[in-house]
Amino acid sequence: MTTMALIRRAIASIALLLAASQCDVIAFTTPLESLCPPTRISTQLRAKDPSSSSPTPLASASASSSRRAFLATSAIILTSGNALFPAYADEQDNVEPPSSSSDAFESIAARAARVSQEVTQSEIAQQLADDEANQRRIDLAQKLKDDIRTIYDFTLPVNGKAREISELIGQTFSDGSSGDGWTDGGEGESSTPGRMNGGRVGTRVKAILVVNMKQDDPIARKNIPELIELVTRFGRNGEFAVIMSPTDQGYYEPDTSALLRLKLEQEYGYGNTHGTILTDKVNLLGSGAVPFWRWIEGSCRTPAGLGKIQANFEKFLVDGRTGKPLRRYPRKYQPYDIADDIAALIQGKPLPPAGSNFKEEWRNAAKEAENDTYRFQKGLNYFDQ
Repeated sequence: MTTMALIRRAIASIALLLAASQCDVIAFTTPLESLCPPTRISTQLRAKDPSSSSPTPLASASASSSRRAFLATSAIILTSGNALFPAYADEQDNVEPPSSSSDAFESIAARAARVSQEVTQSEIAQQLADDEANQRRIDLAQKLKDDIRTIYDFTLPVNGKAREISELIGQTFSDGSSGDGWTDGGEGESSTPGRMNGGRVGTRVKAILVVNMKQDDPIARKNIPELIELVTRFGRNGEFAVIMSPTDQGYYEPDTSALLRLKLEQEYGYGNTHGTILTDKVNLLGSGAVPFWRWIEGSCRTPAGLGKIQANFEKFLVDGRTGKPLRRYPRKYQPYDIADDIAALIQGKPLPPAGSNFKEEWRNAAKEAENDTYRFQKGLNYFDQ
């Protein structure tokens, strides 16, 4: 039996009950008779003619009228029900029941098997992607480990001439035989200058901060004075130095290298203090990038594993003794926040944990790399020069 048939039957039953409750005389012999007690009219008629065993004409007329009213009301209700639910009735009447419960079970089982197969394939693909990413990280770590170059193997242009970095910062070296804790241990020995484990070890400059900069970037107004303050604080004995490199890549730097050097000296006093070095303009990215910047970007990556520079004023802290970069800081990580790291490095201690805002600033830097005005982007000398 369809849903519409059940609805029709329910409506008919309700109609019968309603009609029965309103009728004066029930002519049918049904269980509903008990629901309708005799009315006043029929009682009065019987009282007037108690000897008569047949109903009076008036009572017969009332019963006939009640029957007609009942039948008419029922017909109207049933007709209204059909009019209210024709579309639903047609839809229910057209529904074909399943051929058998076994067919329905097989259909559910087939769908479950298909979903399970799709989930399994997705998990396998994700596992393969994770394995490939992990293998790339392992290969990169091994490559960096095998790279024996240090900051002292590179030069940077200053006043149009290539200058060795050790010369720029005034570094001195020992032969690595003093056993001061920095040259002992490790894997293997090397006799190449500038290396740990038997090679030259920096003795004067203990910490170096390398920064890419833009003079007209708004945060330069805060970063440059703080960098000078760090040199004043930690570089009194020449143990700390800052190297800044301007570039035309990213947001365009309109001034020449000579004009930039003059502006920084006059506006901030940068360059007047020993340990504050400004290079000429260099390329940081692409095939035209200077070897030093290509090396330091690849050797000291962001927490997300990215090597290339994304914005101005990214900072690299380099161990002056070994010449190896140790930590990289995002654009808006202020120089004052690096003070504890510099102090630990000068004292020969391991770096303390990064500040509480370190990872948060890197997440902000990733967002700014997509829409910030000073980001390195296409059309602004980003690609090969």
